[in-house]
Order: sequence, then structure tokens, then C-alpha cells
Amino acid sequence: MTKITLDTNIWIYLTKDTLFELWLKFKEMKNNGEIEVIVNDVILMEWERNKPKTIKNLSDSIKNEYKSALKLANYLNGEAKENYLQTIAEYKDEAARIAKAEQRVNEIEEFMNTCTKIETTVKQKLFIANLAVQKIPPFQNNKNNFNDALIIRNICQHVDVNFPMKYDLIYVSNNPTDFIDKETNEIYECLFEGLNPIRLLNVTELGQALNIAPELMDDFDEWLEIQLDNEAMYQLDLMRGK
Repeated sequence: MTKITLDTNIWIYLTKDTLFELWLKFKEMKNNGEIEVIVNDVILMEWERNKPKTIKNLSDSIKNEYKSALKLANYLNGEAKENYLQTIAEYKDEAARIAKAEQRVNEIEEFMNTCTKIETTVKQKLFIANLAVQKIPPFQNNKNNFNDALIIRNICQHVDVNFPMKYDLIYVSNNPTDFIDKETNEIYECLFEGLNPIRLLNVTELGQALNIAPELMDDFDEWLEIQLDNEAMYQLDLMRGK
């Protein structure tokens, strides 16, 4: 299966009702074993730090949606209008909106805790710190990209080559400029120094990642034919007593 990592902002976006269908697909693919979702301690720390703000923003969004829904009642009459107002009444109360937002955030968090969790190492932190001290890209503009760079280094060191899938890792982030070389449109090579090469793809949309994840490598048929030939020769050698 293809391994997928989401940066913290993508996890936060998944709390929004507008992404609910995408959330269901993402959860289904993970639970069915079609993808492996990897999180690390940095992502979980950033999630926890942003949780109060996420709940507040989501509660405010629910409030605005309630106001919009309330306006629609003007187009209804009689019993239909009364039933409609009763249906949306639970979102009128602020405490109810906050509870709804907390429930949504907790649902995402519980799912995160079922994913593959890994820890960053002191050696990885020192490696990224050294890049930052020397202002080696992506640290050339004094922007705080430390966590982004550490997440990539940590996850990529954890991931192995994953035949026959097209990519070993798909990283979903809506802030690619924090770690992408504008000249090559690829993640800065220095972040992979000393690591085994993997087939890494960075995308900005989770939907795109989920569509790509099941794809097999381009030369899979050729690869499979070679494997079958090798197995046939091995069995033949066994029959010959070699």
C-alpha cells in the first residue's frame, strides 16, 4: 500500500464540513488497508497547539452557516417553515456550536491516533538545525521552516521502497514553498542527504493524493514478468538439484 503523510494544516482542513465527503473516503481507504497514514510527534504537537483555535474557527463557521440557513426560512411557509426552524435550532446556541466543533475535532484526533506514529530523533533534529544555522535552503530567507523540514526528513527516513506502488510516500501540504526548490519544483535535496532514495511525491490536495495512491509503478508489468521469470528459474533449479 502507498504511505501518505499530511501536514498539520491538512488535518485541520479535514475538520471542515465542506471536506466531509473527502474525509469519509480518506478514512475508508485507510481502514480498508489501501493506504498507510503516517504521523509523527511534530505533527501531533502542532495539532495539539492549534486545537483551541481550530475549535473556535469551526464554531464560528457553524454560526455563519446557521445564519445562512436561517435566511432560507423566509422562503418557507406554515408547517414546512416551522419544521425547518426546529431542525436547525440546535445550532442557535453557542454552547451547542462549540460542542459540535469539539466533537468534529475529537473525531479527527481519534483517527490520527490509529495511524502509524513515529518519533523524530535527536540526530534528525541536529541535522535540520545545522542546515538552519548555515542558512542552507529552505532556511535561506530566515523563515521558520524547521518543523516542516524535520517532518520531511523524519518520515522519509522511516519509509522504505514500496514496490509495486508508484510512490513510496505521498506528502500532502498546502505550504510547499516552505520546502520546495522553485528552480527544480522538487523538495530540496539537502533534506535527503545520507538517506536511501525513495519515490516521493508532494501534492497540495488530499483528493489528488487519494486518487494517485492506488496506482502501480509505470513499468509494473515488466517488473512482474521479471519476477515471474526469476521464480520459474528458481523452481527449475530446485528440480535439477541445484
